[in-house]
Amino acid sequence: MKSMFDFDTSIDRRPWSSYKWDKYLDRDILAFWVADMDFATPQFLIDAINARMEHPILGYTDIPANLRSVVAQFIARRFNWEIDPDWIVPIESVVPGLGLAVRSIGLDGDNCLIPVPVYPPFFDVAELNRHRVAHSQLVRCENRWVMDFDDIAHKARHAKSLLFCNPHNPTGRVYTKAELLQLSEICLETETTIISDEIHWGLVLDPGSTHVPIGSLSSETGLNTITLISHTKTYNIAGMQSAVAIIPDPQLRSRYQQWVLRTMPAGSPLSYAAAIAAYEDTSSWIDELTSYLRGNRDLLQEAIDSLPRLEMLPIEGTHLGWIDARSLPVEDTAAYFEAHGLGFSDGAEFGAPGYVRWNFAAPRDLVRRGLNRLERAIECAP
Repeated sequence: MKSMFDFDTSIDRRPWSSYKWDKYLDRDILAFWVADMDFATPQFLIDAINARMEHPILGYTDIPANLRSVVAQFIARRFNWEIDPDWIVPIESVVPGLGLAVRSIGLDGDNCLIPVPVYPPFFDVAELNRHRVAHSQLVRCENRWVMDFDDIAHKARHAKSLLFCNPHNPTGRVYTKAELLQLSEICLETETTIISDEIHWGLVLDPGSTHVPIGSLSSETGLNTITLISHTKTYNIAGMQSAVAIIPDPQLRSRYQQWVLRTMPAGSPLSYAAAIAAYEDTSSWIDELTSYLRGNRDLLQEAIDSLPRLEMLPIEGTHLGWIDARSLPVEDTAAYFEAHGLGFSDGAEFGAPGYVRWNFAAPRDLVRRGLNRLERAIECAP
């Protein structure tokens, strides 16, 4: 079948105030760090934004009347999870939504449990919202990263909330239903509310893997979970921020809504237009995107497996490669790779010094150029 979308064309982002590429302005460094994609945003989202711009006023905007129903229909269609539209709280974006979730649970000084390594803002949202942070280390088991359920069960007894990420950033795990059930049972037993960041829901690369929202497991789990979802990663439209929180418990939802009203700005009319177009999408975008990313992932995995001093466990989801470079005899791993023209995210920011994160959502030619530089960097290592 002929592809509808072009992922091979390189697009120069540097003249357009790109957060990703301006970090290395005037330096010969390929940007593989922050997690947006170097692919064109799908045209049907651009068309939706342009249609809204036909009205000459872009003023303060109410939540569109159909947004909640469109999201509920999307959730049912994509995840076979029947939710009440009233459970949906529109928010500006996922990261501040995580903070408000922590703020809505328990009291100042309560513990928030976080499996690590993890996306760096997780470390901040608990402390900024007056909760203490407890960590549970992910462990390697049978060539993949898994949660240490014994450790989580012990620490959850002293925590009011657990910050969870699935598909997982940065390890690329897509947790199985059995793993999610075990985590849910622990949190129900310890009365620990789950705050689940599921922003990478659409980027499941393994054909045998399926993203399961943890809140969909049972009504009891749903009532014990705040689920945060956005279309922005899957559709590469991070600059038009928009997300939703799904909160079945009415009391928890009321507390959360109060914090949203107090602290979050009104949504953008253009962001809402793009969001509705994404949630209504029935095109081949996700299938074609994940197929292309799978090819990039396989290319990256093959290269890492062939190089000494590097290791990467299989990536099941996201567009992120989590590379163990601790065998390199260098003091600052990320800086070493920058010196060889590769801009990665520093694993230390995720709680794992010596690792780097490679965002491989880029035209394949750019990924190959990066791999050539990676090979030279390893050859030059002391």
